[in-house]
Amino acid sequence: MDKQNRRDSPRYYVTLYTEYVEREASPSMILNMSESGFLLRGNLCAGTGGIISATFKVRPSSVETRVQAYGKVVRSRRIANEYEYGVTIEGFGSPEEEEAYRSYVRELAERGDRQA
Repeated sequence: MDKQNRRDSPRYYVTLYTEYVEREASPSMILNMSESGFLLRGNLCAGTGGIISATFKVRPSSVETRVQAYGKVVRSRRIANEYEYGVTIEGFGSPEEEEAYRSYVRELAERGDRQA
């Protein structure tokens, strides 16, 4: 476990624009992801402890897949005029979406796009 960041799995850099985020006040993007969650930048009408649902595309080598993931905001902080939200994933829209997400994270790990 990465005790400094209180996480069980490493984070990997990405730039994924969301298609939809529940409670979204402005367009948002995912900055990094791990097996257990992701970091979202934008302006949401949700704070720590809130539940959000996000839809975005991942591109594992098999096929581009639209993924719906929902989870709990475990931290939020203001960066300039935006906010960053750490989200722990609690579920996916379907088993296929979960597999596509996990395949994408495994491919990021193989490429070595790890965030310190």
